Amino acid sequence: MVEVSLSVDGGGVYIVGQVISCTVLLSNSSSIAADRLAWATGQISGHVTVDERHVHLARDPKSSVLKTSSSSALTKHAGDGCFFSSDPEILFCDLQIPPNSSKVLKFSGIVPRDSPPSYRGSYIKYNYIVLVGLQRVNEPVSLISLPIRIINLPGISQVENSSKLPAHPFAPRELQVNYEDYFMDKVQSLCCRKPRSFEVKTSEGLVSIVRLTKGAYRLGDPIEVNLDFGGVPCVQVTLKLQALETISPENEVKEDTETRITTHDTQTLSCLHTKSTSTSLHIPLNVVNSFSTNIILVRWQVHFDFVIANIKNPSETVDIGVMSVSAKGLDCDWRPLETLSVSTLSWELPVRVVPTLPQYIATIAWQRTQTKETV
Repeated sequence: MVEVSLSVDGGGVYIVGQVISCTVLLSNSSSIAADRLAWATGQISGHVTVDERHVHLARDPKSSVLKTSSSSALTKHAGDGCFFSSDPEILFCDLQIPPNSSKVLKFSGIVPRDSPPSYRGSYIKYNYIVLVGLQRVNEPVSLISLPIRIINLPGISQVENSSKLPAHPFAPRELQVNYEDYFMDKVQSLCCRKPRSFEVKTSEGLVSIVRLTKGAYRLGDPIEVNLDFGGVPCVQVTLKLQALETISPENEVKEDTETRITTHDTQTLSCLHTKSTSTSLHIPLNVVNSFSTNIILVRWQVHFDFVIANIKNPSETVDIGVMSVSAKGLDCDWRPLETLSVSTLSWELPVRVVPTLPQYIATIAWQRTQTKETV
């Protein structure tokens, strides 16, 4: 028997357009006889799975969702819904492994830059796997798979390699653009400090001014929210960080399918007689950034619930209580009201969530980088 170990370099998290390096280790633990394998190939593929009760996946060959750059027996064996597969790379043919020895093989692949990120939603799932197929003579094919995570920044322009061959051997070579550095520079520029403010009003007047410090936030970042309250008495405010998943109308099984909302963080603040306050909502690392395909739209928002006191004079929100006279003068015992008529004002603030460093995601959000099988 041969033990096959499949591993990937770089922590298992990659940017679209980045080279994914894979290593296959074949080990023969027998101390008596050599072992022989007929052939092996390696490949990277992307697959989409949908909830057929809500999503209709069109089998249009012109659709980018099911467009494959290459197909092989490996991707067909891995399952349906393959929208991307790299060219299969032959690792060996007729390989003999001596007793107590091993063989190291390497291959690589690239996920196209227009591919969606890895995503596990309620309606749809996008996943990427590294596939290695091996076969002995006159035996079925053995398939080994290793999941990887892909991140992408929607709307990023493709970097063209403008470098040209020199006119002669001594001419200076033009600098080539590093796509990974360009990708993260673009993310950093989106997440620079860009204060924004929004007024929340009712017919009675200003409830609060909501202030954000950035125009976009990376995975793992805190969303800092500052609240300056106005003339309308606000008793309590609840903030919820939510991800929304919406099916495109062309792919709905039933019209007007509801948007799935997932809450990832919640903060509740008591703000009676408060002029200003602040809080933060944390974006997890194991979620996906904002993106869209021809099937699904994933976006983020902060949902606010303002609990407003139904009074005309702010002083009516406390009970003056019992007054008494002492040596120091007039004393007053303040105590809260037992009942207070309130109403709730709901408001949503869209926020843009972008990827972060793949190394940071791989370190904090655990990602498997190796798998073993015996064939």
